[in-house]
Amino acid sequence: MVLLTLAFIFLVLDCSFYLAGRGAYTQPVHRILGACVLLATSIVMFVTVRHWVKWFIGILGYAILKFAISLILGFTPSVPSIIRPRLIFFEYLVSLVIVAALWMRYMTHVPNKLETAGIVGMPVALSFSIVWDSSLPIFVGAAVLGMTQLASGSGTFRLRRLLWGQKSN
Repeated sequence: MVLLTLAFIFLVLDCSFYLAGRGAYTQPVHRILGACVLLATSIVMFVTVRHWVKWFIGILGYAILKFAISLILGFTPSVPSIIRPRLIFFEYLVSLVIVAALWMRYMTHVPNKLETAGIVGMPVALSFSIVWDSSLPIFVGAAVLGMTQLASGSGTFRLRRLLWGQKSN
């Protein structure tokens, strides 16, 4: 299962490279192929969300730890080391902490269909963040995830309780 999961992660990442037209994949046929395979993998993730949703928090935790260490050091602890301004590491760290806070809901809550759509968008957003070397896709994925939680019934009731002290029915 671990090897299958890793293969699936690399498939989503490769599809993002194809769709973004990065590297040698600049022809329109590559982008169409990337879009089709990314759609197929998203459907598979949508159907199997209950099996992998709890494991994704581990990936988020690892990434948060890595960016926290990178923020302190000013460079990545991996080999080869990447030196960047600390503000970039801080940007990634904040975005991933927001995603992890939103994701904690699914450790005890089974997502409904609308929430599942937001959940599937997060790994895709993370892959585009890697491809484009930007934290903006993570923020967009977090916004979509948060909106799906608010649009689902229980998220709206929690927001009402927080803002106005009302109790849900």
